[in-house]
Amino acid sequence: MKLVLNGITYHTCPIKVREKVVFDADQRRFMLRQMHCCPAISEAVILQTCNRLEFYLYAKKDFDCGEFLSGLIDRAKPSAVNAWTKFRRETTGMDVVRHLFEVAAGLDSQMLGENQILGQVKSAYAESVDCRMSKLVFHRLFHNAFRAGKAVRTDTDINCGAVSIALAAVELAKKRLDLPAATAMVIGAGQNAELVARYLLKSQLSRLLIANRNRQKARALRDRLKKGQTVGLDKIADKFAEVDLVISSTAAVEPVVTYQAVKSALAHRDKSLLIIDIAVPRDIEPSIARFKCVALYNIDDLNEQISSNWDKRNSEIPKAQAIVAEFTDNFSKWYESLDVVPVISRLMRKGKYLARSEARRYAKNFGPDSTEKLEAFAESLVKKLLHDPISFIKQASDGEITAEQLQAAELINKMFLCEDEKSVGS
Repeated sequence: MKLVLNGITYHTCPIKVREKVVFDADQRRFMLRQMHCCPAISEAVILQTCNRLEFYLYAKKDFDCGEFLSGLIDRAKPSAVNAWTKFRRETTGMDVVRHLFEVAAGLDSQMLGENQILGQVKSAYAESVDCRMSKLVFHRLFHNAFRAGKAVRTDTDINCGAVSIALAAVELAKKRLDLPAATAMVIGAGQNAELVARYLLKSQLSRLLIANRNRQKARALRDRLKKGQTVGLDKIADKFAEVDLVISSTAAVEPVVTYQAVKSALAHRDKSLLIIDIAVPRDIEPSIARFKCVALYNIDDLNEQISSNWDKRNSEIPKAQAIVAEFTDNFSKWYESLDVVPVISRLMRKGKYLARSEARRYAKNFGPDSTEKLEAFAESLVKKLLHDPISFIKQASDGEITAEQLQAAELINKMFLCEDEKSVGS
């Protein structure tokens, strides 16, 4: 079996492409179910964030994961397959482990050390567990990723301060506007939108509008913030005529704000309007930037602010990488131990040793010539008792050991073979 990672990230794939390769929860579950039906794939996790789409697989060594995933994406979302095929990159072996640990630690994030990614990795793993696509290897792999991510954040200053895409958007707004005298509209009511709203209010924003398709969620966010007014999506276009700032972050698959919808509101506007779209796919139609009064930024335009934050935390990178390297090394040692042959050998050796020991112990009760016969009897009994468990972990389909067999071998190792083998002898 092999560990494989196929993915696209912000490093090499621009937002105009990434937004074409976004899958909702139903589509991800469909793909996980299809992988569950594929005999060549034992385990799988799909990690989707605004900056990456990554498929982590535990599959047969001779299986073409890239070709399989391209076909799977074509079935789930045909419009995404060309972009996926062009920009995807494949990684194998311990490089997959190291990359995942760096992702969980925030070392591979657009905002170095950001905290949100760890929760997103946990959600991706939970989704896989629900679809029965995480077993022995991925249980171990992802729980180690969680621990690595926590250790980096605890033992270094890689995440000093509240750094996120949301904060970068607000810091950009502070450079362009006088927030204490401004009116801002936040579109969305999810985690990123709430972070944006909180950072705006912390910056002494004068007036806050919260727009969302679900008015109940917008009201709930307003109540948590204890400030702001709610706006339905049908009223967003009208508000473009009066607000100074719009920051949008929804999970919509199509633009929430179109050129035609705001055309009349912006056509005769003289006062500048700052729009920051941090959603993937984008919420704001790019053509809105044609209006002279509009300054439109998307998530890729935040690189300048991101670079500033990177410089502040850069000194902590070597320490964080050392922690990741230690976790990677520990996982590598465990992964390399996933071989059923030594377990079978050690189990049989220990069984024979115990059989001979017990036979010699009781031989004096059966006469001077009984030792050899008792040893033969005891060894025969042990072999019969161990036959079924050994057969289970020994017999592989098409030469491949399943996750269940590896799990059984590991359990036997922990339950029966954890003591020092020096006492067992040969």
